[in-house]
Amino acid sequence: MSIIDDYISQNKGSLEAYEKAKGLLPSGNTRSALYWRPFPLCMRRGEGSKLWDVDGNRRVDFNYNNTTLILGHTHPRVMQAVRDQMEKGTMLGAATETEPRLAEEILRRLKGSDRIRFTPTGTEANMQALRVARTYKKKPLIAKCLGAYHGSWDGVTLTPNSPGVPTGVGQSTVYFPYNDAGEAERVIKKHRDELAAVVVEPTMRDMTPRPGFLERLREITTQYDILLVFDEVISFRLGYGGAQEFYGVAPDITAMGKIIGGGFPVGAYASTDECMSPLKIPDAELPETANPVLGFSGTFNAFPLAMAGGLVVLEEMIQEKYDLIAGMGEEMRKGLRGVFAEEGLGVFVGGVGSFFFTAWTDQEVYDHASSMTADRGLANLFNIGMMNKGFFILGHPNVSAVQSREEISAALTAARETVREMKPMIRERAPHLFS
Repeated sequence: MSIIDDYISQNKGSLEAYEKAKGLLPSGNTRSALYWRPFPLCMRRGEGSKLWDVDGNRRVDFNYNNTTLILGHTHPRVMQAVRDQMEKGTMLGAATETEPRLAEEILRRLKGSDRIRFTPTGTEANMQALRVARTYKKKPLIAKCLGAYHGSWDGVTLTPNSPGVPTGVGQSTVYFPYNDAGEAERVIKKHRDELAAVVVEPTMRDMTPRPGFLERLREITTQYDILLVFDEVISFRLGYGGAQEFYGVAPDITAMGKIIGGGFPVGAYASTDECMSPLKIPDAELPETANPVLGFSGTFNAFPLAMAGGLVVLEEMIQEKYDLIAGMGEEMRKGLRGVFAEEGLGVFVGGVGSFFFTAWTDQEVYDHASSMTADRGLANLFNIGMMNKGFFILGHPNVSAVQSREEISAALTAARETVREMKPMIRERAPHLFS
C-alpha cells in the first residue's frame, strides 16, 4: 500500500468532513497554510502533546497550531485562567485588569520598549506597527525581505506584484533578500530619504540569520535614522526575551503574536514612548472629543481570554523551559540530519532553538530563492507518511514544553521508515538528492 493509500484508509472521517466543507468553503478550508493534498485532517481535540482526529487517530503534535501552543494543548493552568475569565465575561467592552498585567510581563522581556498595544492577530500587529512607523517618521516607504510573511494584508506581500494588490499600494514597499546584508544596504541606501522602516523576521520561516546580517541591518537603519521592526510573531518563542535577546540585536519596534495569547487570537506591538506617540490620546476637557493621530481600535483588541491565557504562558515559560525546548529542537535537527545521511540522501535540515524543518533540496536554504529549490511534493509526502505513523509535522515544525524525549526518538524512527517508503518516489522526482 502506498503512503497516500494508507493515509486515505486511516482517515475516512476526515475525508468525509473535507468533502462536505468543499461545498461551503473555497477548497474546503479557511487556512491555506494548513491545507495539504489529498485532503487535510479534521481534528477533534488536543491534550498535552497529542492530537486526536475525527477518526480517533492519535498523533504526537510537532506543529502546535504553527508554533502557538508552547505549553501544549489544554494546559491545566491556562485552561483554569480562561475558565475563571469566562465566568466574568468573554468581552466586556472596556479595559480589564489582566491587560496591563500581560503588558507588564511582555515589556519586562523587551529591552528598550516602554509601551505596548494589543491587537486580535499578528497580521494587525504588523499592520499597525508599520503605520505607526510611517506616521512617526513622516515617510511613505517600508522595506522588507522577499518571501517574508508579515500577515495577510496588501502592504507587505510576499513578493512584488502579488495578485489583487493595487499598483499604488505595491509601490509603497521595496524588497531585498533575507540574509543578504550587501543587497539590503544597497536598497536601504537607495531609498533612505523615503524609508520609514525596515521590517524583518529574525528567523524568516525558521531560516536562521547568517552571522552579521541582523547586526548590519541595525547599523544601516541607525545610520540613516530609519526604524528597524522585528516581526517576532513566531520567533518570540526563541527565548525569554525573544529572538532579539537570543541574537543580541534590539529593534525599534517589535510585533508579536502566537504564544503571548495562550492559544487564543492575539497580536501586539511594542516600542518606546516616543515612537508610540501617534497613539497617545491628548488630554482634553469635556465635552471635547480628544482623538489621537492614529485612532486604531478593534472589537477584540486585548481579548480577555487571550490576556488571561497569555499571562499564564509567560509566567510558566522561565529560562529553564526555553533551554529545555531548545535542546529538544537540536535533538530533532541532529537526528533528522543523521537519518537522511544514513539513508544516502542530501536533504537540508534547518532551524534554531525549538524550531526544525526539512527542505527537500540538496542546497543550503537561507533565503526565499533557495527555499524555492525544495521539492514541495516530496515535503507533502513526507508529512503524510509521518501522519500515518502517528506524528503531526506540518507548517513550522517545533517542539513545545510538553514534548518528551521518547516522542522525539519515536519521531526519528518514523522519519527513517517514511524516508525508506519514499525512496522510489525520490528516485523518480529528485534523483539528485541521492548522495
